[in-house]
Amino acid sequence: MSKKFLVGSFLVILSLSGIANDEAPFKKKPISETEASAPNYYLKLGNDVQRYAKKFIGTRYRRGGKAANGFDCSGFVIYVFKKFGMKLGACSTELVKLGYDVETETAMPGDLIFFRRGTNPKSGVSHVGIVVEYGKNGLKFIHSASSKGVTVSYLQDKYYSSHFVGVRRVIDCYR
Repeated sequence: MSKKFLVGSFLVILSLSGIANDEAPFKKKPISETEASAPNYYLKLGNDVQRYAKKFIGTRYRRGGKAANGFDCSGFVIYVFKKFGMKLGACSTELVKLGYDVETETAMPGDLIFFRRGTNPKSGVSHVGIVVEYGKNGLKFIHSASSKGVTVSYLQDKYYSSHFVGVRRVIDCYR
């Protein structure tokens, strides 16, 4: 009986400490009860993220760039989210593993949008952006494109719609 109690207590302590659980790769940040219970918290944070991202429109594309003097696509996303205390992966293939899938029609500001190299569905993810909004003209996102630098584009554009992989929500996985 005492062994069962000790093992049970140990498992409870492990689960409370997060050691036994798969922890998300996000930096933990305490939030208030009001923020945790308010459904608008994540929408506000997503709006703040996309507004901050827009400050970099026109910044040149730089392969491997992770700073305001030039970004590649993942460097841009990581830089923007870091401003809000969220540490994400290092490249688009790592970022696509974070959070969870959402339907395009339910995408919210701050969600991540992913694209593949070619039109073949088996092509790997090679590009990432941040959702700005979903409106009457479809899904609008901001990203660092090799041809234009940081710019805003629409998913309905022929190139992007043919290379589209999906949208993932990461903001509400961050706590």
